[in-house]
Amino acid sequence: MKKLLAVLLCLVMVLSMATACGSKEDAAEGGPVTIRLATFQVGVNSSAPWFSSVIEAFNAEYEGRIKLNIEEIPGDQAYVDKMKTYISMKDMPDLVFTGGYNLMDDALAANAIVDLTPYFEADQEFASRFFDDDIEYNSRDGKIYAMPVERQPVTYFYNKALFEKAGITAPAKTWDEFMQQLEQLKASGTTPVSMDTLDSAWLSSLWLNSMVGTLSPESNAWMNQAMPKDYNSPDFIKSVDMVQKMLLNYTTKDALGGKYENGANNFLNGNTAMIANGPWMISDFQAKGDDFVANIGTALYPEGGIFSGSMPGYLVGSKDKAHADAAVEFLKFISNEDMQGKMAEMYSAIPANKNVEISQEVIDQNPLLGEIIKLQSEATTVYGNYQSLWYSNVVTELDRQYPLLAAGNLTPEQFAQALTDAANKN
Repeated sequence: MKKLLAVLLCLVMVLSMATACGSKEDAAEGGPVTIRLATFQVGVNSSAPWFSSVIEAFNAEYEGRIKLNIEEIPGDQAYVDKMKTYISMKDMPDLVFTGGYNLMDDALAANAIVDLTPYFEADQEFASRFFDDDIEYNSRDGKIYAMPVERQPVTYFYNKALFEKAGITAPAKTWDEFMQQLEQLKASGTTPVSMDTLDSAWLSSLWLNSMVGTLSPESNAWMNQAMPKDYNSPDFIKSVDMVQKMLLNYTTKDALGGKYENGANNFLNGNTAMIANGPWMISDFQAKGDDFVANIGTALYPEGGIFSGSMPGYLVGSKDKAHADAAVEFLKFISNEDMQGKMAEMYSAIPANKNVEISQEVIDQNPLLGEIIKLQSEATTVYGNYQSLWYSNVVTELDRQYPLLAAGNLTPEQFAQALTDAANKN
């Protein structure tokens, strides 16, 4: 038995060495460098058509020099879980699209990603494409570890007809007014808002995130810091209390135990009056037809709040310089003005390349996108995104705590303490 195990171990080692040698030799022998690229921008994901066009164009331009090996992992949470597994196994793909999730700090702690600073310093045209705050968002201790690919200024959407039915003439300016509007909508026979409790409770957490980000200057500063460890502030607990009221009284029954898809479908089918989400959802509205789009409005959160737009971008996990160089060539390609311009046209995304101006023609065809761009300039309070700023285990902890909160089995204070306990495990 021991001899068999020894033989199997040797075989695994030989195969591993052969794979490693092959990945290095494809560059050394003058053939195309093969790089692994992991993404969830596939299938029914709204960005899939755009990303597919990027891959097609890159393959055509770099044929014979760089070959992309695409690892398609449908579904945000499945993708994030897979990347965390790769990080723990020290088997990061050459290119990892973070999609706004904080994978950077886990990967950095595992020494699994490449410092991109030398690439930015060596190519000023490349470096000049990005806003300073986006680069800062993708940096740690003065070093750049990810390249931004898009901006996500998240607002919320509302159904104009359902607002009118409830006698609401304009989105709420304060959180007190917002809570009153929830009651108005409910009294009119409308379920006020789409929410969820699983997969980090994206919809519910956007409301929580915005409440914390706008209640006071102190809580706004807290919502803009990376890796907080104490969630027990009065403003955070007050925000959780409001979210709990929303979950108990103003959303659909399937929010308890439900994921993003449940909440999105409820809004798309006219079952709820509001949904917090980013500009990428506009493509879902467009799929419902022009009349549906015309009935949707978008607004700042109460107290003039909006998500900053900065988000984590692409990480490079290459094990050697040849593959890292090839991976950066892809980053330069996907962030060029042509690819970034098509992003706005094809799935209502806002480019990270600051030199790309979204044309008036695109805005005329997509007035909701134009309104979000306008709201960005009107916002008085800006804050970061919890998925990007909190420890990854804290984001995971939300899956355990939100269902308890929504069922009324947890107090806001207990919710805050649970997140604090999770954060202090780091």
